[in-house]
Amino acid sequence: MQFRHSALALAMASLLPFSALAQDAQSDDGMFSFSGYGTLGAVHNSENRADFVPTQGPEGAGYTHAWSTTPDTRLAAQVDARFTDNFSAVVQVISEYDYQGSYKPQVELAHVKYAFTPALQVRAGRFTAPIFMLSEYRKVGYAMPWVRPPVEVYDIAVSLDGADATYKFNVGDVAMSVQLAAGDADEGTFEVKDARTLALRAEFGSSTLFGSYSKTKIDAPTTPLLALYQGPLAPLAAQYAIDGDDLEFTSFGYAFDPGSWFLRGEVTRITGEDNLLAKNTNMYVSGGVRTGAFTPYMTLAQVHLDSDTSIGARDPIGVINAGLSTQNANQKSVTIGTRWDFHENLALKAEYAHVDVPTGSTGGLVNRQPGFVTGQNYDLLSISLDFVF
Repeated sequence: MQFRHSALALAMASLLPFSALAQDAQSDDGMFSFSGYGTLGAVHNSENRADFVPTQGPEGAGYTHAWSTTPDTRLAAQVDARFTDNFSAVVQVISEYDYQGSYKPQVELAHVKYAFTPALQVRAGRFTAPIFMLSEYRKVGYAMPWVRPPVEVYDIAVSLDGADATYKFNVGDVAMSVQLAAGDADEGTFEVKDARTLALRAEFGSSTLFGSYSKTKIDAPTTPLLALYQGPLAPLAAQYAIDGDDLEFTSFGYAFDPGSWFLRGEVTRITGEDNLLAKNTNMYVSGGVRTGAFTPYMTLAQVHLDSDTSIGARDPIGVINAGLSTQNANQKSVTIGTRWDFHENLALKAEYAHVDVPTGSTGGLVNRQPGFVTGQNYDLLSISLDFVF
């Protein structure tokens, strides 16, 4: 196995001064506290002419490396500051493989929070967009049963620069929360502008219900690809360029977790203007049993493309048709795995996934090479060590 490790080691080393500073502050007066999390992971992809990349990065497992550590390995350090009973702040720095192929540490979270009452709190700064049921800890492997959250649904990760407000209240035995968020994000390969999100959560007994709706404008570097469309074809290029286009994202989730076992699922949908961005309906359902230190689980997931893969003869040049066809990531997957909590704050996981890819679909694989054939099934074997501190 060939692993990329030197850049990661340097990036992790760069977090050590941050860790030491935080621990010193924690020991002084108790105003500051330090914590962190990380994952050491490796994944094998049976398809050797394209790469498996769950969320970001130019390369991953498959063509570049038969076994790759880049999709899942990360380290994060966090400092919490409590200035008063009502006023606090959080800074989190994370090192993970990014869209530039680097492990350079980035600021994942940086916000202040003020609690006007025990029920109402407001944050300003950088925070996680509340678009998924597991948004707040989607990168904390230790907090989840799986090696990674189902990539069919959790295929984007957005931290907003803006503000949000959360109000918590009870309706009988149901604990409710309403969250409103607004902000912008620059994720490297795309920009999110004027994002507005409403998220609702209800907890009762062993059940949790979640729903979110987001509307935003999105920019992506597609315009250079459409430079050949001149004259009467220019309006067609303008239509399919992703340049400040409206985008809507909806998510619904349910989880039942009485302790000894769990069952959870989510459905998400992306809608918006006709352009080169895929519009999908994605979903997963996952269940597992906790028996001693082990948690075996099984997950079923699906990506369903709702937008067109071609505009036919309307595109005489073919660039738009080519772009639309590559957005076809239709797939169905079956994953089986287990988690082993062998030590306090440590969990070892292993899982196998079979991905069924229909004709014409890339199966969500990237960095596709000459000879890659769409519609080919592939298998993933993943292992990870998750930890918190």
